[in-house]
Amino acid sequence: KPSPDNREVFSLASRPVPEDAPGAIEAPFLVERDGYYYLFASYDYCCRGTSSSYYMVVGRSRSITGPFVGRDGRSMMDGYGTLLLQGDRHYRGPGHNAYLKDDGSEYVVYHAYDAQKEGLATLRISTVEWTQDGWPTVSL
Repeated sequence: KPSPDNREVFSLASRPVPEDAPGAIEAPFLVERDGYYYLFASYDYCCRGTSSSYYMVVGRSRSITGPFVGRDGRSMMDGYGTLLLQGDRHYRGPGHNAYLKDDGSEYVVYHAYDAQKEGLATLRISTVEWTQDGWPTVSL
């Protein structure tokens, strides 16, 4: 679909969910690796301290314009994606990620809320590892 300045615009992901459910999607980041484009995104609610439901997903495509699908083949345009990082009892609502490659190592940078410190916002960095079948994994 053309934009006002005649450049083509592509939809890469969507969250078609019921009205009463969190449908937020933000903080996308694209990474090219081994012939695939990986779309990292944050889903659900940010910025609510320990009540944040934010989490990160990833999908991949051979084309930068998609379609991006999770490991199970379901489309990010339908609100899916492979879970990359989800909060736990200590760190809640991880998301709003960025990706960094430095001297052969790969990292994801994100924020999360520290439930052991009254929901203090923290900036975290975790190493990205890759599975044999080409999917990124990250530990909280």
